[in-house]
Amino acid sequence: MSILTLLNKNIFTIFILFFIPISVFSQNMISLTVIDKIDGSALENIKINLSNGIAYTNEKGIVTVNLSKLPITISINDFRYYPKEIELDNFKNKKIELTHKGFILDDVIINSNFFPKRFKDNNTSSSIIDEIEFRKNEGEFLINTLNQASGLYTHSAGYNTNRITIRGMGSRSQYSTNKIKSYLNNIPLSNGVGETAIEDFGIDILDQIEIKKGPNSSIYGSGLGGNIILNSSKSFDKTVKIKSIYKSFNTYQNSISISRKINGLRFLFNFEKIKSDGYRDNNSYDNNRFFTSINYEINDYYSLEFINFFNAADALIPSSLSLDNFQNNPSSAAFSWGNVQGGEDYKKSITGLTFNSKKNKYSSSATFFYKTFDNDENRPFNYLIENSKLFGFRHIGKLSITPFDLSYGLEYSDENYLFSTWNEYETINQSIISKQTQDRKNYNFFLQLDKSFKNSFLTFGVGSNKINYDWIDETESISLSYSTKTIISPRISYNHNLNNISIFGNISHGFSSPNINETLDENGIVNPDIKPETGWNYELGIIGSSSNNSLSYNLGIYYMDIRNLLVAQRTDFDTFTGVNAGKTSHPGLEATINFSLYRSEKFTVTSSNNFSKYWYVFKDFNNRGNDYSKNKLTGVPTHTANSKIKIDFKNYIAQISFQNVGKLPMNDSNELFNDAYSLFNFKLSKLFSINKLDIDISTGVNNLFEKSYASGIVINAIGFGGKDPRYYYPGLPRNYYLSLSLGI
Repeated sequence: MSILTLLNKNIFTIFILFFIPISVFSQNMISLTVIDKIDGSALENIKINLSNGIAYTNEKGIVTVNLSKLPITISINDFRYYPKEIELDNFKNKKIELTHKGFILDDVIINSNFFPKRFKDNNTSSSIIDEIEFRKNEGEFLINTLNQASGLYTHSAGYNTNRITIRGMGSRSQYSTNKIKSYLNNIPLSNGVGETAIEDFGIDILDQIEIKKGPNSSIYGSGLGGNIILNSSKSFDKTVKIKSIYKSFNTYQNSISISRKINGLRFLFNFEKIKSDGYRDNNSYDNNRFFTSINYEINDYYSLEFINFFNAADALIPSSLSLDNFQNNPSSAAFSWGNVQGGEDYKKSITGLTFNSKKNKYSSSATFFYKTFDNDENRPFNYLIENSKLFGFRHIGKLSITPFDLSYGLEYSDENYLFSTWNEYETINQSIISKQTQDRKNYNFFLQLDKSFKNSFLTFGVGSNKINYDWIDETESISLSYSTKTIISPRISYNHNLNNISIFGNISHGFSSPNINETLDENGIVNPDIKPETGWNYELGIIGSSSNNSLSYNLGIYYMDIRNLLVAQRTDFDTFTGVNAGKTSHPGLEATINFSLYRSEKFTVTSSNNFSKYWYVFKDFNNRGNDYSKNKLTGVPTHTANSKIKIDFKNYIAQISFQNVGKLPMNDSNELFNDAYSLFNFKLSKLFSINKLDIDISTGVNNLFEKSYASGIVINAIGFGGKDPRYYYPGLPRNYYLSLSLGI
């Protein structure tokens, strides 16, 4: 019998002996890849608990496990990341995304400068909001979330009226946030004069919030106050998530999210409704907001991202109170606002389409965006109608040219802003008071060089900024065109790694454009001589951790020197004038220190702490014949401190937090100060699963000891008609919440 004949007869036996065992063996092997949710980077040495033992990921984030049967449930419980349980019901390879808690700063990935880097490699002063998933349980108000970061302080008057300051910038704004540039991914949120209403966004749709302090980013516009970068979620772990929260003051906060991954397509839709009677009279609030995100990976090199956000809010305004009412009747509304049931009814939309490319030597991101804003506001002194339409384009490119990485880009926006004021609006006696139109064009070009050495990073950046205004007063038949001079803002920064410590230094220049009130003279006419604020920032800092990750810290000192201080002064109910009044000095200290009190497999106790100290003063400030030089900067507390202790035990989480705010000057003369105050909050949460249904029940108490305090101050308030000035927005008394979240 020939060898060929023998092989033909036994071919089936050969197949059985060799191929079937290999096939069976390969079916029992699953490759798991564990990555960071922010940028998809591999996570090394992550412990994975299996039914028959444990395994650890390699330097590529991969672990291969041999399974004898399905389905099985694996779990990951690394104290740096949120725990995750996953049911494996087939033998397909799987990617597992983990969300960082933000406790060990060295491991945090920041993605805002277009290319991801670890926090310890950052060479400018930044903060990352920690425990973002835990905060979602409460439906935490985004302004309250930001108020816990070092270097930042917010004046809060309610859901719809807030003012954020970073390192003292924005403290002179009356009722809104300005001098701080904010972004949703690559979409600018600020309007044509730098005003931002970041409180319109819910925390549910966000994966990460990064705060850049001071004019440290040429890529994000060199704003004096810095930047707030919101990175939205592309998808959730669960297909459907439903959340219902009940809070004090008859407040309901309900949301539903739908998320899907289909090959290269990721889809996320979120609807959230907040309805509240409010703590104060004339304080009801009704907001409906929709968020849609569609991400499509065309191939390994190109992707598309579409974002749409829409919200419609109807909010009454109780306004600020005099000292007497603040102390004796804090739940009341200002008489004039309550008498007319004053409030605002606004609609806002943001739409953006981004094209991303990523190759070995070149990456880019190009975004087209369109934003609208319509507002009707009934006020005691008149009726305001606002309408804004803004479109723009933003492009960032990164090119690797040995030995540098070159980043470049541009941002352009054109906003048409119309406002009018009326007497007795929508009555037979209605009459127009004023009607004005502004066309605001912003041009921003930037260039950045990054050089990596063995243990260090050097960055040089420069930004060019210019603003053009076309202004028409239709009631007075007056028009004016003017533009600011081109402002060049350079920066240089350096980071050096020494084992578990990184030392960074930064020198940077920034600017802040005038808002609408700061451009007007005594007659309500635009003053073309108004100059943007400009300044230099100098800072040193260290980022580090202990070898066993039981301690993590970020410490920094800085000095900001601001010139051409912009001052908007109220001369009547609805009339402001703006002047460049002098210089301010902003030296300060910021510290974040996190440490473990106890850590084991099932029981962990950690402490997170943020502290800021401000020595801000008017360096040279003369206004209307009054010399305020050497006085403390108005609207900024002497210090802020936020601490919390968090206990993780099996599926339970308990947290007690503490906030202390120092006294705050309320007027430029420093004759009046708001008292220092301290607040305590408590939260308790339990997470469990029934089959594939995740259930999270949370409850909490805010202002545990019923402290009376002012959560916001109107600086330099003026009393009209012989009445006391109204400086104070009362903070909430003790309040409660109960939350139920379901995910499937």
